[in-house]
Amino acid sequence: MAARDRAEQKANEWINRLVVKLGPVETMRVATNMLATIDDVSANRWEAAKERADSMDGLLRPEKIELLTRSIARELAATGAAAGAAAAAPTVGTSATIVATLSELVWFTGRVGDLVLTIAALHGRDDPTVDERRAWVLAVLIYGSSARDGFSRAVNEATIGKSVAADGRLPITTIQMANRFMSKALLRTYGSRRGLAALGRLLPAGIGAAVGGTTNYLAVRALARNADQFFARLPYSAIDAESTDITGRQLDAS
Repeated sequence: MAARDRAEQKANEWINRLVVKLGPVETMRVATNMLATIDDVSANRWEAAKERADSMDGLLRPEKIELLTRSIARELAATGAAAGAAAAAPTVGTSATIVATLSELVWFTGRVGDLVLTIAALHGRDDPTVDERRAWVLAVLIYGSSARDGFSRAVNEATIGKSVAADGRLPITTIQMANRFMSKALLRTYGSRRGLAALGRLLPAGIGAAVGGTTNYLAVRALARNADQFFARLPYSAIDAESTDITGRQLDAS
């Protein structure tokens, strides 16, 4: 059996045990904690991501991304192995399982958010707004290898009744609305027992693989590839902070 197949089998076993122990309130807590972590990373960790990207002088971008990915993958493999083993143990009670799960997913989500933002910096994304950074992290974590298409669908839903600037810039209010759509998608996906049970089958796509050392390692590498592809073909050119609707009135950003 290939390493990836063994990792996916292990992930499924871990998740199946976890779902038995968690109720609807706890599963929603998992999802809301993931979302809160994404918000924190987006708001507070861009400068650190830029510094991390700037520190890798003298390398080509693919080499920098490989170096970054290897470092974070090894780190999360170590934390995932410990958390996965503890939470999957038959003798571990529900409370301990919840604590281990939330702790692992919060840490995993935060570090993967750092990975996505650093790859954005390596692709030359200059001074993005907090809303843009949030959109990037959400898109890569939720949609994985289909991040560009998933993000585009969210933007299409958000642009009904609005106009895109003539120079191709995307209104900031559109990004904000797209973020609301993607946040709801994350809660729908991970905020139910059925959704949580599906995590073990999402190894190539992202956050669902945060269940053990090998699965963490492979998930980070997949996420890095997905983020690299996403930023190489980001489906907008710039942000227009003075967005208007089709009647010409300025949109309310609330």
